[in-house]
Amino acid sequence: MVVDMTTTQPNSAAPKPTVPAVARAARMLEVVSASASGMTLSEIARAIGAPKSSCLSVCTTLVESGLLVRSGAGTYQLGWKVVQLGRAYLARSDIATEFRRVDAELGLLAEDTIVLSLLDGRNVLYVHTRAGSRPVAVHYEIGMRLPAHCTASGKSLLAALPPDTAAALYTDGAFDSLTRHSITSMPDLARELERIRRRHYAIDDEETALGMVCFGAAILGPGGPVGALSVSMVKAAVDAGRAVRAVESLLRLAHALTARLGGPEIEPCPVEPPELVLGR
Repeated sequence: MVVDMTTTQPNSAAPKPTVPAVARAARMLEVVSASASGMTLSEIARAIGAPKSSCLSVCTTLVESGLLVRSGAGTYQLGWKVVQLGRAYLARSDIATEFRRVDAELGLLAEDTIVLSLLDGRNVLYVHTRAGSRPVAVHYEIGMRLPAHCTASGKSLLAALPPDTAAALYTDGAFDSLTRHSITSMPDLARELERIRRRHYAIDDEETALGMVCFGAAILGPGGPVGALSVSMVKAAVDAGRAVRAVESLLRLAHALTARLGGPEIEPCPVEPPELVLGR
């Protein structure tokens, strides 16, 4: 006896139900993420083959949700919410565990405190600390938050974002200040972020705590910054040689973590010596 299986088994090749607007939004995020300078509404519509009118409503919704940001020039870029979602995903893969592995393998900066942090809006969130034997001016605790624009790790993360995305975090012009040396305006922050992009690391020169200097470097994933490492030192004990060695070691750690997390390949380059303001 022959049984007709087409009448007794579900069709596994049958198309699964989808929501067109959600699929369109996902495709928009994909094409915008591939653009280094952002895309206009017309460019997005052409890239996904959809009417401009229907793309506008989806883009507006994505902007309101934080998944896209719209610049004053009318271009769309990935928004901060994408970074949050990526950070939540990476938390499941445990970036702290990968840091501990890399730290143990390389054995760098054994005497200094290294902190692993994530960007949380305009703050940095400290998620792991590897204590050193030398004293530091700030006691870092897991879960501590500090203003990103005051810290080396926070500034390195802001510098790794597209400039418009970083600027969008400070549209209200509010800058919390931790010391008299903290950055307090968007023009000053923009100049500082440009310097960080040029030299590939950030400096906190008594901006978080008086008498302390920190160096920070971003950890990159496939879609952008996923975290940062920073090393903290008592400023009076830091000379030019120690500062350069600290930055070189920190960049080696950050680049190794970037590679572990599937981030872009980073070509090693000479370290620009840090410039610290003496006599503060």
